[in-house]
Amino acid sequence: MRRVLATALLTLIASAAGTVTATAQGEHFIGAVTCTKSLTSGLTCSGKAAGLGNSATAAFLSADSVEAEYICVNRGGNTAPGQGTEFNRVDGPTRNFNPRNGQITFTNVNLPIPTAPSSRDACPNGNWNLRLTRIAYDNVVLHIQQNGTDILTKNIGDVVIPPEGTVVF
Repeated sequence: MRRVLATALLTLIASAAGTVTATAQGEHFIGAVTCTKSLTSGLTCSGKAAGLGNSATAAFLSADSVEAEYICVNRGGNTAPGQGTEFNRVDGPTRNFNPRNGQITFTNVNLPIPTAPSSRDACPNGNWNLRLTRIAYDNVVLHIQQNGTDILTKNIGDVVIPPEGTVVF
């Protein structure tokens, strides 16, 4: 009886160990998302995401608002206050990726600098040049989408340029 019971118990343990179910972790970022910020190119992010299956995947950045500040500079190097511009709900260009083994490595996902006003409109006269001095992006979010629906997002938060450089999220 003991032998039969021990054999049945060992069979049950062996079958339970053999039926471990693999579960997907779901959509997630692998490692950190790295963003660079610059007054010439805006905010640009890169990183890696997994758990995406094999469907075409899009990535873009959005901000609730973007404010750009300018100064006016004449030929002698003198400055005058410029004109600020503000835009509400700004989406950067969409980058498309085809997952390999359910993963994408995204680069150059960008929220560009806003379009500058004309120096004629923003400065004392048309002979002055307009110079961008600051950009403030409010509530930046990285979107990873499939079929037009967010499947993964990363809240980057508020980003101010300058200072320029690299930020890891």
